[in-house]
Amino acid sequence: MFKFEREVDLDIDKAYLKVSQKLKDAGFVVLSYVDIKEIIMNKFGEEFPGYYILDVCKPAAARELISSNHDYGLFLPCKVTLETKSEGKTTIKMLLVSELAEKYLGADPARPKAYESELREALNSV
Repeated sequence: MFKFEREVDLDIDKAYLKVSQKLKDAGFVVLSYVDIKEIIMNKFGEEFPGYYILDVCKPAAARELISSNHDYGLFLPCKVTLETKSEGKTTIKMLLVSELAEKYLGADPARPKAYESELREALNSV
């Protein structure tokens, strides 16, 4: 499994605000976000369901993981997506860095899994 996923009973903009706050409360930083719906509308003039891509970082995790293997930088910051599932419902997904690290770096997944647990807990609290 390469991702964690859950659905919430919130529209995407409310979900984005709650996710952002819960991440901040847990010590994570949203470094950037991409509003795919807005980009598609501006570029092609087409309607597209709400879809955000967030680059999320916990500075202590980045320091620890990249210090242990510089190739971790290829998997960081962590990706979190929010997408409109249906009216009033949003799917939140998170890429599991531990799976990538174990498969491609041969790294022990224990440390990234610990940080993923913190991120998952924050996302589950939305």
